[in-house]
Amino acid sequence: MGRILRLMSLCAGILGLATILLMAGCGSAGDTRFRLMNAVPDESSLDVLVDSKSVSNNLAYGTSTGYLSVKSGSRQIGIEPSGSSTTLLQQSISLISGSDTTVISSNFSSSIANLVLTDNNSAPASGDFKIRLVNASPNLGPADVYIVTPGTALTTVSPTLTNLGFGAIASYQSLAAGTYEIELTSVGQKFAVIDTGSLPLSSGQVRTFVGLNNPSGGFSYTILQDVN
Repeated sequence: MGRILRLMSLCAGILGLATILLMAGCGSAGDTRFRLMNAVPDESSLDVLVDSKSVSNNLAYGTSTGYLSVKSGSRQIGIEPSGSSTTLLQQSISLISGSDTTVISSNFSSSIANLVLTDNNSAPASGDFKIRLVNASPNLGPADVYIVTPGTALTTVSPTLTNLGFGAIASYQSLAAGTYEIELTSVGQKFAVIDTGSLPLSSGQVRTFVGLNNPSGGFSYTILQDVN
């Protein structure tokens, strides 16, 4: 009888351990969100793969996939020129459960690299919006950034951010909702090389501004819609 009780106790212990391991395994494989942006000036469109499975085709330059739901953990993110099976870049990126991640594939294809951004999509303060700025233009060089009331003469104001280098990611700016103009200049200069013109930004919005090369010459930008 004692032997039977010992066996029952052992079986119960094994079952309990298996349950704990199963729960831990499930907890490490939760959902997360990521998006990838094509900022490779000499690649007009890209295909995006996660763990060798296609998740987006013909991603045009200057655009993103939008948020995709995937399992958290270490994921192999690959990019290929559309219509080709030649891998331009494959990188293992750790995606944390419950988080949002933006991957910006940038620079020319011969020197391609990923910028990995941890997104903060929490709500801004009441009446405010949040915006984050990224310099993904290999030809622009370091830039001063002005976030101003439309029509403001840059000679009358100081930069909002200074010396934002290629590949640099500025922290979020929290500003009162309204209409703004975002202008980028060479460091110390007052002539805008990137200019959004009037840009209405509403309470509760979260945005990511990305400065880019214009493939036909000069510079351009994209504003990614993070929230709202």
